Amino acid sequence: MRYTRGSTAIKRIFLSHTINSETPAYGGKKQVELERTSDMAKGDTANNTRLSMSLHTGTHLDMPLHFFADGQDISSYGADFWFFEKPLFVSVEPAGYVINDELLGILDTIADKGYDCIIVRTGFDRSDEKTADKNFGFHESVADYIRKKYRSVRLFGMDTLSVSSFQDRMEGRKAHRAFLNPESPLILLEDMKLDDPDIYKISRLIILPLRVDQGDGLPCTVVGETA
Repeated sequence: MRYTRGSTAIKRIFLSHTINSETPAYGGKKQVELERTSDMAKGDTANNTRLSMSLHTGTHLDMPLHFFADGQDISSYGADFWFFEKPLFVSVEPAGYVINDELLGILDTIADKGYDCIIVRTGFDRSDEKTADKNFGFHESVADYIRKKYRSVRLFGMDTLSVSSFQDRMEGRKAHRAFLNPESPLILLEDMKLDDPDIYKISRLIILPLRVDQGDGLPCTVVGETA
């Protein structure tokens, strides 16, 4: 659906998945529990549902607190932080489970135009149970490259379940620490929904995190605007 801002037509796209009992978690596990604790079909006055899951389930943010005991959590960031006016969307064909040179080669060709976030589409299929524990991840060197070249970037997003490939968890831990370093954190946005062909036209990104005190991870709703 398209909306208008003045005379400009705007399309808004959800870039986050809905959560249900089939939502895959890191390693291909399914950890979401939905329990109907009150049910009108059984004569109760209203419907009520209890949700149990990790904070690192579905489309979610990794906060520095995830890998650093003194790292930032949601209380460190004001509302303005979650509005991104210069997003850069790129698509990469992974050469292996850990993405590195194939992404850096693309970024080498893209000059810094004040981008404030980088979103990478890998084509990972989260719905295929055969590959759910074979997600792509990213090499730790990607974080340093971004900091040096794109100085305004404060968030790195992806359609794969985690910045850590389940097939190389050691490198994944290094990547988490490299991105989430509290001295200059690049917040991670994992398990995004990037299947809409119009994502490359997005000019504004809005992230609405679940505000959990001391949350090392934050499930969130993500919306992109095209103009």
